[in-house]
Amino acid sequence: MRDIIEKSFENQVKDLQELIRIPSVSRGEPKEGMPYGENVYNALRKAQEIAKKLGFENVWDVEARCGVVEYGEGDELVAVMAHLDVVPEGTGWTYPPYGAEIHDGAMYGRGTADDKGAAVSALYALYALKESGAKMKRRVRILLGCDEERGSTGMERYREVEGEPTMAFTPDASYPVVNSEMNISHMVFKKAYPTAVRAKVGTAMNVIPGEAASEVPALAYKGKEGHASMPDHADNALMKLLRGLSEADLPAEDKKTFAGLVPLFCGVNHGEGLGVDFTDASGRLTLAVTRLIADETGVTVGFDCRYPASMTFEQLTGPIDERMGALGFVVQDRSNSLGHYIAPDTELVSTLMDVYGELSGDRDAKPLSIGGGTYARKFKNAVAIGVTRPDRPDLCHIANENILLSEMLFNTRYMAECLRRLAAE
Repeated sequence: MRDIIEKSFENQVKDLQELIRIPSVSRGEPKEGMPYGENVYNALRKAQEIAKKLGFENVWDVEARCGVVEYGEGDELVAVMAHLDVVPEGTGWTYPPYGAEIHDGAMYGRGTADDKGAAVSALYALYALKESGAKMKRRVRILLGCDEERGSTGMERYREVEGEPTMAFTPDASYPVVNSEMNISHMVFKKAYPTAVRAKVGTAMNVIPGEAASEVPALAYKGKEGHASMPDHADNALMKLLRGLSEADLPAEDKKTFAGLVPLFCGVNHGEGLGVDFTDASGRLTLAVTRLIADETGVTVGFDCRYPASMTFEQLTGPIDERMGALGFVVQDRSNSLGHYIAPDTELVSTLMDVYGELSGDRDAKPLSIGGGTYARKFKNAVAIGVTRPDRPDLCHIANENILLSEMLFNTRYMAECLRRLAAE
């Protein structure tokens, strides 16, 4: 299969470039037949076009919410889950965020690492398996989700229509294998009063702002954008703005409001200010403020929290409600996604780990637990894998997101071998 992958790699790169150039930001304006908007729909159609070009005959979608590419035989099913939607591009790019330009052996663009690069690698991995002539014992489906960044409703709809696969993995995390994911909650609180401040900060609940500004008073701060599950790796500009507002010449109620928010959210990444710092075997809680809206209706604050497996939702919300309530804030919206765990001695995890050890040379690697949430939690027997290597920074959701072409080639080889062992005789 290696020769097949290497001979088709130039075409794989070109196909990814075409896909990156479609700005498929999650949940655009819905249109008839396009539940997540025209750009996401166009990305789905492009991916299906790539699949058909590679010779796959069974290509369809579930209500334009999740694409399906199937190959093989057998009653049992192995699924590979990738997604075609992306977070907003944000600011601070050296190269155009949808240009798919290649510089120094890396392709730059929103979605290269998260998760279009992985989607195209999965298609070419299955292509290599098909072209190798391997006899199949299980069917394989590449699932192309269209709403992963905003709730994964597309994959949920797929599950309702098609049911559970026998086993599944999603190339949307970190190598070697992620078999444990923490709980995730997004919360929005509002204090309704005639604030003098005017500001709108934040692109998505799971993205730490790299820039933050208010119109009134005129303040602006820069930081470093990052994924909300890893606040220690970012520099939250919204924290700086909250501090700036607390020190500005504002009316008494505004002064009280922003001075009260500072100890809750600023300079802390693990919920210390809200009284929810907690750690267990699955990891330490993280909490990042990612949204601020101040207008004629009041002040709204939103934040992302990844909390340990043994902590209950009530244990999380109780202290937060108390401290936010003491400042006059009332909860407006709250979501909760329970974590996910698969034992390391299963066929799925052990096979994925073995292949990684052989291809990378790191035979001492162990399964990981992460704060990020992936498609793996949508199915009973599913885990997450790369595409981020242990020696590379996580570039998801930040400016200058990119993927090394050498990594792209590794990802394709890795998935092809995993599929061969899981689905071929």
